[in-house]
Amino acid sequence: MKKRINNVAVEYTDLDFNEMSKDEIKSFGKSIANDNIIVVRNQNLNESEILRVCETIGTVLKPNQFFMHPEYPGLFRVTNERKEGKKIGIFADKELDWHSNGNARPSGKECCVALYCIKPGIDSITSFCDTRQAYNDLPADIKEIVNDVDCTFMFQNNTFYHLDKDDKELRMFDNSRIYPKGVTKSLVYKHPYDSAKGLYFSFHYITKMWRRNGIALDEVWLKQYLMQHVFQEKYMYHHNTWKPGDFIFMDQFHSIHKRNEVKGNRFLYRLSFDYENCYE
Repeated sequence: MKKRINNVAVEYTDLDFNEMSKDEIKSFGKSIANDNIIVVRNQNLNESEILRVCETIGTVLKPNQFFMHPEYPGLFRVTNERKEGKKIGIFADKELDWHSNGNARPSGKECCVALYCIKPGIDSITSFCDTRQAYNDLPADIKEIVNDVDCTFMFQNNTFYHLDKDDKELRMFDNSRIYPKGVTKSLVYKHPYDSAKGLYFSFHYITKMWRRNGIALDEVWLKQYLMQHVFQEKYMYHHNTWKPGDFIFMDQFHSIHKRNEVKGNRFLYRLSFDYENCYE
């Protein structure tokens, strides 16, 4: 059984991934793009089972990085814990402003990020914004403009995330050695699986905007307009009651998210994957 939360997310109240067949998990995975943000409570999964759920849905990203679980690649450690004074995870303890996965590299089919809570920390809040619905609600004249806009996306430190120059996370985010001029993406995306359109508005990454038809564009005006329109409460869900066993799935085209500064001991597993197994 699922219930709608603030018209932005859905919450499953009686789902147990340990009891679900592969076909049932695939059906769940196919619903992520439609439901956008899915909250599943009270799960009791070990590392192998967390990975199994997401690999049943699609291909899980497994970079060889310090933040990856050594025995279960695919599980990113998101934690403020240290070992011998050194970080063992990403997004350790500082505030994260609005972003989604892979903003500074070309878009592929890696559509979902899932977070599984081991230790919730204290007063931890993760907020989600529905950029698909925000696009659908735009006035026709504004929609005509944004449909014609391309942008340069590039990671810039001290925007959505503040990292010291010697922080090993910084190298992971800074793609300037690979994409020295950033990457070009359309402001309005077409989802690679459900073909729905929405705003790819990770504004911290946008360094330039222009119209493909050559008409002059007031970038400052458009950014300000979209900031006021997109970040309305009616497009948001705030998950402010993290508990162990919470498993949250969020589509990375249809939504963006942020988090407050970490207090207390916090440990989550993060997984990034596509929906390929659901669309065979």
